[in-house]
Amino acid sequence: MAAAGPTISYVRGDTIAFPITLTKSDAAFDVTGLVNIEIVVNSDLDPVDTTDEQFRMPGTIVVPATDGIIDFQPAGANVAARKVASEAYVPDRYFYDLQADDAAGERVTLLKGGVFIVQQDINKS
Repeated sequence: MAAAGPTISYVRGDTIAFPITLTKSDAAFDVTGLVNIEIVVNSDLDPVDTTDEQFRMPGTIVVPATDGIIDFQPAGANVAARKVASEAYVPDRYFYDLQADDAAGERVTLLKGGVFIVQQDINKS
């Protein structure tokens, strides 16, 4: 798959999940069996190591998996932890890829090189 992903505009401090719908040839891409799904955000489009990695966002498949929808939100076991993670995001323009492991344990890059914008939040309470 590995097409460039859509531009994601994310507000620093938000914790609610946002969906990405995967398609292939204009049809939903079946994400059944995918595990360890995550977006990795980096300040470098072609990093050679993890030095410029900014953060990772885990993904959860939305049922039914045949619709190709995956929800993403900041890492954390609860809302408070996700809020701490999200508030640590530095507003800027980054790049991301979306990877997962398939049912056989093989790593697959689903989207590569999308733009990920972290916007500054205005409300600080």
